[in-house]
Amino acid sequence: MRKTRIFTPGPTPLMPAAQLAMSKPIIHHRTQEFKELFLETRRLLQDIFKTQNEMLILTASGTGAMEAAVCNLFSPQDQTLAVVAGKFGERWQEICQAFQIPCVSLTKEYGDAATAEEIGEALQRNPGTKGLLIQGCETSTATAHDLEAIGNMIRRDFPEVLVVVDAITAAGCQPLETDAWGLDVVISGSQKSFALPPGLAFMSISPRAVQKMSAAVSPRYYFNLAKELKNQQAGQTAWTPNVSLVVALNAVCKEILCEGLDKVVAEAELMARSTRQGLLALNFRLLSSSPASAATAAFPPEGVSASELSKKLESRFGVKVAGGQGELKGKIIRIAHLGYFDTLDVFSVLSAIELCLMEMGQPVEPGVGVRAAMLEARQN
Repeated sequence: MRKTRIFTPGPTPLMPAAQLAMSKPIIHHRTQEFKELFLETRRLLQDIFKTQNEMLILTASGTGAMEAAVCNLFSPQDQTLAVVAGKFGERWQEICQAFQIPCVSLTKEYGDAATAEEIGEALQRNPGTKGLLIQGCETSTATAHDLEAIGNMIRRDFPEVLVVVDAITAAGCQPLETDAWGLDVVISGSQKSFALPPGLAFMSISPRAVQKMSAAVSPRYYFNLAKELKNQQAGQTAWTPNVSLVVALNAVCKEILCEGLDKVVAEAELMARSTRQGLLALNFRLLSSSPASAATAAFPPEGVSASELSKKLESRFGVKVAGGQGELKGKIIRIAHLGYFDTLDVFSVLSAIELCLMEMGQPVEPGVGVRAAMLEARQN
């Protein structure tokens, strides 16, 4: 029988614990049972984000939480700085534009990350900047930012600047120390490392970000975070939540913490390194100069169309990889490592790629990619 294997950086394969939790009869969200489960889930998320800051669970996509951060923290007179290293950095600009919030961009070539030094220089050129908007992992290019160095630099040199991080694909697969690195808002989503269906977004909010919310005058209704926070501190939500996903999130958070968060992150890093070695052995060219552990982005060998390779992987083996976005559309493939994956999945997708390349007329030595990945995995 045909089996579908999804290797996209969202949605990702569902964790069995999540599927079991979602199969249970639904509970009502205005009950003591839900209240207790909801409060526990907020605490579990704090452990995963490594924070004592307030934690919000929103029924929305990750982009909804990005919008909520912008419109609750900043006003039309507030200057912001967005790091634009790909499609999702551009999204920060678009959200600010929608709310008429001034936004200066620090733009990098697709595949390059912004350094703490470059961000510091940009802030010096733009005095009075109120917030830094950045991706922990720019998913469109599979590029990681050094949040530790950036957070420490901001706290040291620009303590008045709020640090707002889209960690939608970074949380759970790369180191994330929200409090230790001084990150004011950190965002993630259910369909990434949490191995759930899309539909929930999570936000940690520092005390100074909470204070800033009371002064911001940008319009909001559904994403009124002050109202949401008041309700969630009491174990409720301002609006009807996705109850089944919250129940499943509770189960998944317990699975992650039982496994050990550091171990989960280390396994994602190992899968990413193994995948990169396998693709290099198959004559792919890596896109990123600062590769993330959430996903790997690469250009196929000379003469191979990324779009045609992706179509063949899906039609031949039911393997679904992601393509490029924006200026990279049709030029790269992206393979995910976040969520419910393990090292054997790496060998599986590389085997499929090898066979497809051979059938497309490429001179591929059978097993060369898998062997390179196995050697990387064996060393660890």
